[in-house]
Amino acid sequence: MSAAGAGAGVEAGFSSEELLSLRFPLHRACRDGDLATLCSLLQQTPHAHLTSEDSFYGWTPVHWAAHFGKLECLVQLVRAGATLNVSTTRYAQTPAHIAAFGGHPQCLVWLIQAGANINKPDCEGETPIHKAARSGSLECISALVANGAHIDNPKKSIRVLDWLFERHSTRPLFQRAFAVDVV
Repeated sequence: MSAAGAGAGVEAGFSSEELLSLRFPLHRACRDGDLATLCSLLQQTPHAHLTSEDSFYGWTPVHWAAHFGKLECLVQLVRAGATLNVSTTRYAQTPAHIAAFGGHPQCLVWLIQAGANINKPDCEGETPIHKAARSGSLECISALVANGAHIDNPKKSIRVLDWLFERHSTRPLFQRAFAVDVV
């Protein structure tokens, strides 16, 4: 889903795209992967804007970079002081949740290496591995498992592997990727 159709609708006569440009330029630069604009904005924007949640998804700029797979933007934001484990107010999702759901293993691996908590549950009790399973991203699941993600969460009634197999018919892919026999 694009930011333009995300549901904030129109505020004060502005289109969603105009609103994103005017009120959330850091977020837009992260969505577009516009590193030059992002770096320029980071030099002139107060630190508090790094934690500013947009009116579309309730995401910070780091969440936008993670969702859209913009690794260079993610790196610049963290260098500028953005927090790796910042949770959204609405759903308590971290950038790792968003990168996993977006199917961006390069961002997820970087977040993990930078110290992101990969076992932190969101408001539904789902961790990043649940989001990766939901989106069917074997690369993200593999990265999470290799870095100590808990496969099963006792607070969730469905096992990650069952979810992955049931929703995405990925049992054969998983068996090849992890060299295991899954019944």
